[in-house]
Amino acid sequence: MKGLFLKVCAGALLSLVPLLSHASGTDGSARGLKPDTTIVFRFVPGKYMFYSPYRGNDEAIRLAAQLIAQYHDDIVSGKAYIRIRGFCGSFGSTAANLAAAKNRSNQVKSWFILYHGMKEEYYRTFNSTRSYNGMTDIVALMGLEFAEGYEPASEEPEVVAAPAPQLEPEPAVPADTVMVAEPVSEPVAPAGASLSESQEEVPFSREYIPSPWYIKTNLLYDALLMPSLEVEYRFNERWSAAVEGNMAWWHNSGKHKYYQLATILPEGRYWFKPQGSRRGHYVGLMAGGGWYDLENGGRGYKGEGVVAGLTYGYMFPVGKYFAFEASVGIGYMHTWYEEYVPIDGHYVYQQSSRLNYFGPVKLRFAWVWNIGRWAEKGGKQ
Repeated sequence: MKGLFLKVCAGALLSLVPLLSHASGTDGSARGLKPDTTIVFRFVPGKYMFYSPYRGNDEAIRLAAQLIAQYHDDIVSGKAYIRIRGFCGSFGSTAANLAAAKNRSNQVKSWFILYHGMKEEYYRTFNSTRSYNGMTDIVALMGLEFAEGYEPASEEPEVVAAPAPQLEPEPAVPADTVMVAEPVSEPVAPAGASLSESQEEVPFSREYIPSPWYIKTNLLYDALLMPSLEVEYRFNERWSAAVEGNMAWWHNSGKHKYYQLATILPEGRYWFKPQGSRRGHYVGLMAGGGWYDLENGGRGYKGEGVVAGLTYGYMFPVGKYFAFEASVGIGYMHTWYEEYVPIDGHYVYQQSSRLNYFGPVKLRFAWVWNIGRWAEKGGKQ
């Protein structure tokens, strides 16, 4: 009987081990985050804006806020600094990638400056054009860097929120990595914005995310009653391809007047120094053809033609979502046509001719719309 009692007691004690372990923090949930915890914020490739939630950014914000709260006194007193590293490789050049990494790092820092009481001087920032553990388009909060000679208390403070598992460890930076330290500058919070750590909810806002697709119409051709439409796709900051078409199909049989033509012109474009998705200079190579039937009531010309040449253009933004684009094309045109005369309701053939022409072949002043989408950001952290 005594042996049975001891076995029951031993079994009860063993069943309490997991509970005691959890209460004492041996699983890490009650002790909080370690100072070398790495937290990753992800960005849309080719975009600057910081969105939450996007691929776990809402959870990353929560973890970073917990880490800041846990070591707040050390950070404010200058004994610890938050390490921020931006990694970007989805833009067209090293300079563009480095600029994007800097912009994104500043966005992540600004979030915690505005909503968790941080300051620029609390960060140590480096930006890179390489990848981090095979990932580009991220900003990594790589834990804390402590002041020389300072050792944090070995006993970790207790926190209320249970953290998610740690993310990727800090990698060794390759020798050829391009890195730039950010200067320290104190940002100013917008009027009415609270920098209190207790603020846990950010109002929802809507952001317009541009896409690589553009719709355009040539206002000059539209004014000539020859409606035009162009579709352009931007492969990256430097290269794009477009197809432009226009058509006029007007006629007056009673007066023997015809104004009918249709053209289609594919074009490849190279954009010079990138100035954003809606601003910049470019040169292009175009080629295409068309059909026409033109008559003023006395003599008509009906034929086909081909054209090829070079273009130069400039786009500039108008408002938040639109732009204007001006361009001119110079090249070679070859056309073959038949002349006819309308007589008593018949069209009497006169002769066939060909024409070769070199000079201006295209003139555009276009209205431009980027086919983007709206996304929401904000909410509870």
